[in-house]
Amino acid sequence: MRKFRLEWARQQGERKAKEFGFDDFPIDPFAIAEKEEILIEPKPADAPGVSGGIIFLNTGTGIFYATNIDNCGFQRFTVGHELGHYFLDGHPEEIQKSGSWHISRAGFREGDNSIELEADHFASGLLLPSRLVSNFLGNQTIGLEGIKALSDKAKCSLTATAIRAAECSPYPVAVVVSQGKQVCYAFLSDGFKKLGRLSFLRKGSMLPDTVTKKFNSNPENVRYAASDCDVTTLADWFDGPASVELDEEVIGLGSYDLTMTVLSSDDLPEDPDELEDDEDLSLEASWTPKFAYGR
Repeated sequence: MRKFRLEWARQQGERKAKEFGFDDFPIDPFAIAEKEEILIEPKPADAPGVSGGIIFLNTGTGIFYATNIDNCGFQRFTVGHELGHYFLDGHPEEIQKSGSWHISRAGFREGDNSIELEADHFASGLLLPSRLVSNFLGNQTIGLEGIKALSDKAKCSLTATAIRAAECSPYPVAVVVSQGKQVCYAFLSDGFKKLGRLSFLRKGSMLPDTVTKKFNSNPENVRYAASDCDVTTLADWFDGPASVELDEEVIGLGSYDLTMTVLSSDDLPEDPDELEDDEDLSLEASWTPKFAYGR
């Protein structure tokens, strides 16, 4: 198994977006493929879970993407993923060890081999460069509404956008993807990680008794992309301080049979260290003798 080079792969994606002249959203992977003279063909997946593939031939390179999931953002991410296999050092050679073609299951799935994860991170960097994401979110409503706005602006899937939001967010935010009663995976922004000594949500962890668990108990909520919200705390999700309240916004992801939860708060400072400083000042003030001048 090759060593994961995920940060490197993401940076390569961002570099390619800039190299092809994209300085703002949306970044078009189809246009990049066309400039590279790569043939793009829409095609139904031949097997469940297959999102697309790439073919290396002496006469040129081709990419296909599945259309059974009618989601423009997902299809664009799939093409970006296949471009990762084309551009990233070592990927064509690794793929061609076992033949001229390769099928992919794009979408940050745990357990995939290294080139699949690298291609996912390349796609996220290509379609959602860090600088553009941070600048956009800085002017948006904190939480799911801002993530939806970014998804629309970047023409990228809501899940991929939420993950990048957690990676680049200028404010504390956590994104949890779940199925049924269990967590699939979670991404926490750097600011969110500073909110306290938090337990890590692992794949297969049971959901806490919050609105997300109740939401998932009704399959129609997921199937029809319904949404809900409530107030929760760090203690509920991460065994953190119960005093830190969060907005819990949940939305069904339709045909993916998954649910996405966004945890954030308008009341948290962008830098959680400021929260600690305020708490220290309050504590100091409570223990400072107060003299009644003028009596």
